[in-house]
Amino acid sequence: MNDIRAIFLDFDGTVFSHVTDSIPLSTIESVRTLRNNGIRVFLCTGRAVAEMPAFDLSDLPLDAWILSNGQVILDENGKIVHDRKIEGILKDRILSLFNEKSIPMYMITIDDIYLNMVNQKVLDVQNAVSSGIPRIKEYEGEDIYMASAFFSSEAEKERLRDFEDLAEITWWHEGAVDIVPKGISKINGIDEILKRYQIDRSQTMAIGDGHNDISMIEYCALGIAMGNSMRELKEHADYVTDDIDEDGVYNAFVHYGLL
Repeated sequence: MNDIRAIFLDFDGTVFSHVTDSIPLSTIESVRTLRNNGIRVFLCTGRAVAEMPAFDLSDLPLDAWILSNGQVILDENGKIVHDRKIEGILKDRILSLFNEKSIPMYMITIDDIYLNMVNQKVLDVQNAVSSGIPRIKEYEGEDIYMASAFFSSEAEKERLRDFEDLAEITWWHEGAVDIVPKGISKINGIDEILKRYQIDRSQTMAIGDGHNDISMIEYCALGIAMGNSMRELKEHADYVTDDIDEDGVYNAFVHYGLL
């Protein structure tokens, strides 16, 4: 597959292992090799700008970062080159549920995260993804780019019905979802990148492991599911590689002749 010019990598469970709390060395070395060979590599994640400094990606060379499920894009120097904020009725509904404090929620701005409350579900989920707990604080009026909600029961999940007509809801953990405007997904960020670098969609590969990766692995010319992926994602993939801790990203590149 020597026509591949752009590769989009999910972060959690694809680039970053929550078993070892690190990026596999084989991933780092293979990304370096690909970029030296003229292939551009992009991070494409639901993670927010404010979350990324907690992870050491200094050894992983990237051409750009697609964050908050396509809502924000940073260039290789960390400069914002694209952003899309949540507005209107969806913003009002998010703020209403956030202020109601019936379920834990956080709202993501460009450089901060607002959390309304903490319970055991929040502690468990954040620990599972190697993340700390944002400070609980009142919203101060900044632009909102994404919201996340945590659920401990089926009854609490019913609150998602308030957003179904206006939002894309993607599960990033069995107890947590991301909320962005209807029609928005990682695809939007990928399209912005392809225009910016003048790359055709037929020259793309995506690798991921979660529910919010379904759209991008279907959209790119080659869609790869990690061995540790959820079953639904594997059903949409062109190829299922090995587990992240068994050099899954590296092995996918080898499988398609990129290394």
